[in-house]
Amino acid sequence: MKTKTYLFLLFLVLSITGYSIKPLYHLQASGTVTSFIVKGDVLYAATDAGCIDVFNWKTKKKMHTISFPDIKDFMGDDIPPKIYSIDIWADKIICVGQGVRGFRNVYLIEKDKKHLLIEAATDKMMIKKALFVNNDHILLATLGNELILYNILNKTIVYNHQLGTSVFSDIDLNNDKTKVATADESGIIHIINVENGKTIEELKGQNLDNIYQTKFNNNWVIGAGQDRRASVYQLDKQQGYYLESSFIIYCVGLDQQGEFGAFSYSEENYIKVFNTKTKEEIALLKGQKSTLTQIEFVEENTIISSSEDTAIMVWKWK
Repeated sequence: MKTKTYLFLLFLVLSITGYSIKPLYHLQASGTVTSFIVKGDVLYAATDAGCIDVFNWKTKKKMHTISFPDIKDFMGDDIPPKIYSIDIWADKIICVGQGVRGFRNVYLIEKDKKHLLIEAATDKMMIKKALFVNNDHILLATLGNELILYNILNKTIVYNHQLGTSVFSDIDLNNDKTKVATADESGIIHIINVENGKTIEELKGQNLDNIYQTKFNNNWVIGAGQDRRASVYQLDKQQGYYLESSFIIYCVGLDQQGEFGAFSYSEENYIKVFNTKTKEEIALLKGQKSTLTQIEFVEENTIISSSEDTAIMVWKWK
């Protein structure tokens, strides 16, 4: 009787609060993973070791590595450049890499051939992130909170809009790449028309200050707050909501339909998965060793995450 009672109570707790799981396995990168993107079975991991590691994440095998030339640091020594962000369009890769004197290089890679679109030494731009809009255009975000639409065919700027005076944090494009969500230290997420750079909507009231990261899919937007709040908004709705963490939230994830979200939760680097409509906790993922930096939904009930180390974790729950 006691055993049956215990099992019933355990089932009840798990039904109400979700359940915790360990990583299925992990991939080992060449350096600390700064950014990654998944296309089908292939995962591209940008690192601080001057390279992009390419894995088949399902077979757990590293397929090859794309390396970048060393740069000179402030002391004149040769060092591998840190790769800050990566994105893919068809067979093209765009990435932002560390350059000379603190400025950034932007590389376009086609069939393993690297083309330098923006050069740190001459263009002197502080770019934090680059995302493909289409085959011919990329969206650039700078540390100075500028949003730049850039034509990669003729290397020209279509527009350059100053988003505000707050320190920039992150951008993310929606599914069809017509809108972009921008986040900064103001606690407001701006929804911008990609074609002309004009603000469509301001999402505010759920974060009190800096939003470290944002995700944008299927009219759902979530933000990772310094105030320990994961903000959740549905576009065109009057009010969003937030879920609280016991620690600063550094990163968030959102599936393609906007049905499920995730955020870094607790000082132990847990990941909480939840239903965006009901706010119900689905699972608590435990086992990340360092501060989380990225969470991506890749398949049904499957998440891949990275943190401030070389391990890329793969998680699955039923």
